[in-house]
Amino acid sequence: MLSSSRFIVAIHALSVLARHANKGPVCSSAIATSVDTNPVVIRRLMAELEKAKLVRATAGRSGGFELERNADGITLADIYQAVEDETVFRMHKTDPNSKCPVACQMGKILGAPLRAAESALSLSLARTTLKDVAEAVH
Repeated sequence: MLSSSRFIVAIHALSVLARHANKGPVCSSAIATSVDTNPVVIRRLMAELEKAKLVRATAGRSGGFELERNADGITLADIYQAVEDETVFRMHKTDPNSKCPVACQMGKILGAPLRAAESALSLSLARTTLKDVAEAVH
C-alpha cells in the first residue's frame, strides 16, 4: 500500500513558517531546501494550504508564504484535512461481486469501525498544534 508524505511535508513546511513568524514571507526555495525537495512541490502544497486558509502568499521579489493565523491556532488535524484525502480508508474502487456473500457486505460491516478509526485519528491530531511542533525543534 502506498503512503503519502504530503502531510509530513506540510507540517515541516508550516513549521519553517512558524519559526519565521513576524519576520516576513519565506520563499518556496528556502522551504524546499529545508524539506529537501523541489520548490515547485512546495508551491503546489502551499496552494492547498492557502485554500484551507492556513497560509497566505505574497507575490513579488520579496514574496513568499506566511502563516494565515498563529501557530497555536493550527492543529495537525487542520493540516491533515488540507492536504490529504477526506477519508483515510477507501472501499473497493469498483463495486465488488454482488453475488458473493463476503463482497456484498464489506461496506456495511467495515463502515462503523473505519469511521471510528478515522475519528480517533482526527481527535488525536487535533491535540497537537503547529506551535507544539515548532517549539519542539531545537
